[in-house]
Amino acid sequence: MALKILEKEKQRNPFIRTRIMLHLLLLWWGRPLRESSHEMFKVYKLGMQFGDVASASVALTYYLRWMLYAGEKLSSLQGQYDSYLKQVVKFNREAAKQSILDKVLIDLLVGVPCETFSIFDGMIVNEASLLADSLYRRNYQIISSVYVSRFFAEFWMGNYSEALPWSTMFLSCVKMSGPFMIKLLFTGCMGVASFQLYRDGKGEKHFNTGKEMLDELEKWSEHSADDVLKNKLLLLRAEHFASICEVSKAKDAYESSIRTARKYGRINEQALAYELQGNYLSSIVEIPEATASYRNAHELYTQWGALAIAKRIKENHSLDLVAGEMELNSTKHARDW
Repeated sequence: MALKILEKEKQRNPFIRTRIMLHLLLLWWGRPLRESSHEMFKVYKLGMQFGDVASASVALTYYLRWMLYAGEKLSSLQGQYDSYLKQVVKFNREAAKQSILDKVLIDLLVGVPCETFSIFDGMIVNEASLLADSLYRRNYQIISSVYVSRFFAEFWMGNYSEALPWSTMFLSCVKMSGPFMIKLLFTGCMGVASFQLYRDGKGEKHFNTGKEMLDELEKWSEHSADDVLKNKLLLLRAEHFASICEVSKAKDAYESSIRTARKYGRINEQALAYELQGNYLSSIVEIPEATASYRNAHELYTQWGALAIAKRIKENHSLDLVAGEMELNSTKHARDW
């Protein structure tokens, strides 16, 4: 499949491109995500050795993106992206356009403005102008990347209703029949958003969408490494159980998702699981337990570096973090963080 794509695109150096396509389409599916990231970094170094700087830039783009998905500390990624983007824009502007969308998302989660667009020398000044330029050029790869990036931004900030229009535009722009990593992540987040909206009284259609997303993850889970999919599937099961009033099963599934995310070092997804657990426990009026979950979510988001999300959690749920510090530390110890 990768070779056919290469022949169609008539790349000058199929050796490096073939390795990139194999990782993007196949190899990541059955190995831990951080291992896939480091393998892509090896492809980057190989491309540099062969003098294929443009292809090496693509490999480095996906290395950094996969480290973001794997829960790498955002402060570390900020520095890497700033350094990388200044170099890659000289050799591969399309890769730079893809990467700067990741940087926009990272800066949003951290809570700082993105000032990296200066690498385009005034031709593209922000995300809106990148989208406008891509629409003019009919660059559907960048267009779809902008849409899904905006979906993820609204999702992580808890704005599930605002995320939906971007999901619709993303799906209308790109058709993906295979389990590309971005599709897997989008499916999991879309399922969570849909179940949350259903329980918020937004309509039966959201329950149906959530169930559809859950069925997709169930199907893919039969062929994937646990590191790639398991905690996402457990979390979506928890959301489903919560939506059909299966209290005991929902509680067990939230705890299983939290444990699995911790096992594989996904601090970002562990924080999300605690936040959603808090939402559910609050909805069934188990307020002390919900508050403990929100405190754990706040702590983990802070550790990840997503200070804007941590601030949202604190303000939305009126957390008294000083009073809860002893309880939080006790919970950490008991759960072996």
